[in-house]
Amino acid sequence: MALSKIQAESVNLADDFAFTGTVTGAGLTSPFANTVAVTSEGGAVTTNLAQGSAKAWVNFNGTSTIASRDSKGVSGLLDNGTGNYTVSFTSNMSGGDYSASVSSSSGGVSNTDTMVNPYTWAVSSVSMSTNTNSGSLTDRVYVNLTIHGDLA
Repeated sequence: MALSKIQAESVNLADDFAFTGTVTGAGLTSPFANTVAVTSEGGAVTTNLAQGSAKAWVNFNGTSTIASRDSKGVSGLLDNGTGNYTVSFTSNMSGGDYSASVSSSSGGVSNTDTMVNPYTWAVSSVSMSTNTNSGSLTDRVYVNLTIHGDLA
């Protein structure tokens, strides 16, 4: 498919338009600033879209050979032993004071209650453990992590 060059004067950014296929090339820039303010659903407040977005997330199998089911902003998974994992980020965080939300599930294999605890926050990764109520480490079928905070 050929791409037509359009002079800036003939583009109305208020119009709806979409691209199909892959758009590449030198000089392509977003019309949006890094601090896009979005009005809340109720219309009462605004929020910063970039700051409010998850910077990384992953859903992975924490048993046997660990493997990601799906992810965004994650460059690697490390199995540190039974119930102990490190998730590395594609882009560094600005510091170690970001939020790490974690959860896990046995996938219906057992009803054992499990706690997931992040314990090391580095700019490039976070380490976490999955523990039973008695405190022993245990592998989980589903382990989930979401990171919110500021990128470097």
